[in-house]
Amino acid sequence: MAARHCPNCGAVMPAGKVAADSYELVCANCQHLLGISELSRNLAAFAGLAAGAITWWMVTLRFATEPGALGWVWPAFLAYLATSAVAALTLMFAATLELRADDLTPQHENVTHRIPH
Repeated sequence: MAARHCPNCGAVMPAGKVAADSYELVCANCQHLLGISELSRNLAAFAGLAAGAITWWMVTLRFATEPGALGWVWPAFLAYLATSAVAALTLMFAATLELRADDLTPQHENVTHRIPH
């Protein structure tokens, strides 16, 4: 199946919606719950981390001689921005959608154990 297509009806999901609502995707045509495949999530995370590492390396070369805090703040800040932007863009363009059978949010139960006195 192509990127961002509903596996049930074949409708194309908007790229922004896939990135913004990745845990709450619902097909506009058939109203099925959709999820992003693990492979797509891992690919986006790896691409973001690679871009962040490359950005950190390039910015470190530029600001290595800066006195003060800017020598270490700029590489970390710009690497974080690059990681975030590239991961989101990769997910927008390469997300493979799959049907979700149920809600993926964990159900928490309050469990109290009785302590005998």
